[in-house]
Order: sequence, then C-alpha cells, then structure tokens
Amino acid sequence: MIAPMMNARQKYTPSQASDSRARRKEARSNILAFSQYVNHNFLTPPHVQVIGAKLQEVALYIKSRGQKGIGRLMIMMPPRHGKSELCSRNFPAWMLGIHPDCQIILTSYGADLAVRNSRAVREIVESEYFKALFGRLSVMKGAPVELSSDSRSAQSWNLSQPHLGSVAAAGVGGGITGLGADLLVIDDPFKNREEAESEGRRELVDDWYKSSARTRLSPWGAVIVFHTRWHPDDQAGRLMNRMINDPMADQWEIVNLPALALDDYPANADEQQKKMRDGVFLPLRDALGRKPGEALWQERFNKEMLLSTKAEIGDYDFEALYQQSPFPKSGKKYHREWFKVITKLPEGVTIKFIVRLWDKANSAGGDFTAGVLIAYCSDGFFYIIDVVRGQWTSYERDSKMSKTAVIDRKMYGRVEIWHQQDPGSAGKDSAEATNRVLVGFAAKFETVTGEKEDRSGPLESAMQGGMVFLLKGAWNDPFIDECVAFNRGKYDDQVDAASGAYNKLLEIIGKKRESRIL
Repeated sequence: MIAPMMNARQKYTPSQASDSRARRKEARSNILAFSQYVNHNFLTPPHVQVIGAKLQEVALYIKSRGQKGIGRLMIMMPPRHGKSELCSRNFPAWMLGIHPDCQIILTSYGADLAVRNSRAVREIVESEYFKALFGRLSVMKGAPVELSSDSRSAQSWNLSQPHLGSVAAAGVGGGITGLGADLLVIDDPFKNREEAESEGRRELVDDWYKSSARTRLSPWGAVIVFHTRWHPDDQAGRLMNRMINDPMADQWEIVNLPALALDDYPANADEQQKKMRDGVFLPLRDALGRKPGEALWQERFNKEMLLSTKAEIGDYDFEALYQQSPFPKSGKKYHREWFKVITKLPEGVTIKFIVRLWDKANSAGGDFTAGVLIAYCSDGFFYIIDVVRGQWTSYERDSKMSKTAVIDRKMYGRVEIWHQQDPGSAGKDSAEATNRVLVGFAAKFETVTGEKEDRSGPLESAMQGGMVFLLKGAWNDPFIDECVAFNRGKYDDQVDAASGAYNKLLEIIGKKRESRIL
C-alpha cells in the first residue's frame, strides 16, 4: 500500500518531494493509486486489484471514444468488500480529473443513496489531495479541475468552465431526462429482497433502464452495473439474458468474485451460457486462482466467518448475496407452501415401512452426500424424518453412513437402506464397497436411470397433494430451500435422495398390495 500522503501544503525535504511527485504521477494514471492518495486507509487486496484493472479499461473506453477498452462492465461480488467506495465514489472523481469533460450519472435504488455517492465524489474533488493532482495545487497544464462556484446541490453539480464535466444523481425511476452520460453507474437497483422478488418491481427497474437510463448514454458512453444478487431475474440477470439471446444487444464484461471460491465450474462456454440464460453467471475459472472454498478477502472475511454467516442466514440468501448464484424462492417444481413441518408423528400413528436412501458424492470439497429417511405410516401419509448431508471424503462418507445406520436401527428397528450406483465398473466397485461398510444392515444398491426431474415427479405430486410431512429438525430449512430451487439451484443431492427414498417406498407398498391380491 502507498504510504500516507502528507498535507498537500506541507514543506518537503528533497527526498520527500521526489516521492510525492512520483505518487502524484501514479495517482493521475492509476485508479487504485488515486484511491490510496485521496484516502491512505484505502486497501487494495487482490480482488480490488482485479476490479481496478477493469475500471482502467472503462476509462480507456470513454477517453478513446469507444475505440478501446470496456464499455459495459458488470461486477458481482459480496457485500462489504469495497465495490461501492471504489466504483461509485473514487472512480467517478478520478474520471473527472483525467477527463474533465466527462458527464456522469450515478444511480441507485433510491435517490438518497445516489445523492450520498454524489456528495462523496464532490468532497473528493474539493479536497486538497485532488487539488494537488488536478486542481490549482497541481503542476498540470491547462485550466484546473475544480467545482463550479454555483454548484451547491449534491444532486447535480458541474465543474467550472471551460470544463464540461458534471455529476447527477438519481434513484431508479427518477427523472434523468435531458441529462447526458459518458459514464452511467448503477449501484444496487434493488433495495432489498422484497423488491427483487416482486415481478412488478423488476419490470419497473428494467423499463427504467431501457427507456430512461440507457438512452442517456453518449455514443462512447460506458455503463458499470453492480448490485446485490437477490434473484435470477434481477437486472443483472435480464442484461445477461439479452446478451446471450441477441448478439446485437450490449455485450458485457462480467466479473464474478464469489466470497468462497467455487468447487465446480462450467466445462465450456456453452455450459456457461446455459447458466446465464437462467440468470446465473459462473466463471470458467476463478479470477484470483483460488483453491475451492478459499475466501475472497481472507484478512477481513475469512472462511470461518463466511461459513458462520452461511449457517446463520441459510443457503438461499448466502448463495445469492455472497456467491452470486441466486435462485428463485419458488422454483419450477416444488413450492414452499407445500412443505408442512410437524414436531412428532400424530398420536396413534405407527411406521409401516421406512427407507433411508443415499445420494453419494466422493469429494470433501465438491458435491454433497445426502441420506434421506422417509417413513410410510399407518395413516396413509409419508413422513420425512431425517436428512443427513455433508461434503465428505470417501472415508468420512462411509463412516457417516455406517454410524447413521446404527442410529436408525436403534431408533426405528429395521430400516431398508438404499444407495445409488454410478454407471460403469468403477460405480459398481464403489457400490459394493459401500455395502461392505454397511454389512449387517439391510443395504442394497441400484443404478440410477432417467432424468432427475422425472425421478422427482412422484414426490412432487405427493407434496402438492398434502401427502408428505416433515419432522421438525435443523435440516428442514436447507432441505426446503434446495427443493424449491430445483431444478435451477446449485445442488440437488437432497432432492435426489428424497425422491429416490419416496419411490422405493412406493415400490414396497405396491409389492405388498400385489402379494395380498395374489
């Protein structure tokens, strides 16, 4: 980090003067150096350096009148990681210094936030530090870059003549007619989840962008969009969708920096684009070269802190806000209102048949292993009693399955255990090895066939028909969240295990009925 700057009017030793000149020169040419010059507490961890490099390209696009650089930049990163300070405050101020004819519009979900950002930009322009770089205290040739004497409103202000630069602030839906923009910054177009989950609000935001904001751009105007991801159909999702479906639409440079490095990436651009059509952008590789599960800003938000946050707010919010992988509260198949949670089996109801089915994974950092226990009871209803889930090594997984089998037998007597066999000889070897781990229990395996959506159909119908209840447990929320996200969510292991267990119960019930008839 660049050392703290001394007061711009302070006398320097020759060595200090040389150092100060070098820092001022760098600050005029580099957004991160500028940010540290005007605020010596500004930090530049690797993810901020990635964003800074992209902002340099946006500046190049504007100064070259669209001939070079990046004209459309979309930034996806978790809250409290520095994007607003850099993109909505420091960058606009720096743009006015290096390109004082730049006209800037700052927008957000509400006018108050946009005006706060505008005021912060103005305060930087009025600071001694900015003056030392671009104003009356600088050695730059030409008219100094400074605030116009009649610009007193933080909502709209101009630079002094002969410069044409200006800043205007507006909330989404607010009036910006008559204004022009060489730089349009959209900082959080949705205030909260409630707004993002409102189809009407999403339509309003998109209509405002298309009819008001987008039309304000100069021919070489650039747009920076960043906001908390709440929903796959939010503004980022819609811009991505148009980009993929229409080559004539704006083509965006997308920077995705999840709080925890992903463990699974699209195999190629075609898979990536398929996800984008669903409103989720997954990079082909991690921008920082992190290993799976590593934190984006380890020094401030380490992995343990992020996992604690995930445990507190749940998968649904964490995947959207921190991992930039939103999924809808109500999915294409399961609906949240179908899930009925009870504290215990109804009085007098007994278990007739009970199955635990495992959907196995083989990696500690990849997919989850899930084992779902479902019972068919004397009242004719199905009860999901327990879900065990984790990211384990093969050894840890086998140990967990064995221990769970012991607990199940102690609690419920004979429990039929099923686990899925992957195709091929390796899958059969793995399944047989699992059976050896579960020796002494009623364990069986079979090869999975058909599509996941088809296999989940019977359980979905039973849920909708009110035939399935969940026993209260810590597993309820993660299970429900995954089900309602299916088949657009990141994981489906619990859905696969639950639908498999339910289908096995249907087979058992069917065979019992046939035997009675025969």
